[in-house]
Amino acid sequence: MDTNAQVQEGILAEPSMESLDVASAMSPRFDDANAVRRSEDNILQWMKYLPEDCINKMIEMKWDITT
Repeated sequence: MDTNAQVQEGILAEPSMESLDVASAMSPRFDDANAVRRSEDNILQWMKYLPEDCINKMIEMKWDITT
C-alpha cells in the first residue's frame, strides 16, 4: 500500500455564492407579530399535554419561538 500519495493542487472547486443567495431568499422572514403569534400557538398546543414547569422551561429556552 502506497502511503506517499501526492495531491494535485488546483483541483478543488471554489464555493458558489449562488447557492447562498438561493438559501437566503428561501428562508422565512420573521417579524415581531409573526414571532408572537407562533409563540402563542406553540404554548397553547403544549398546554394540552405538558406540565406547567416544563412549558416554563421551554419558554425560558426560547423554544416557543424556534419551533
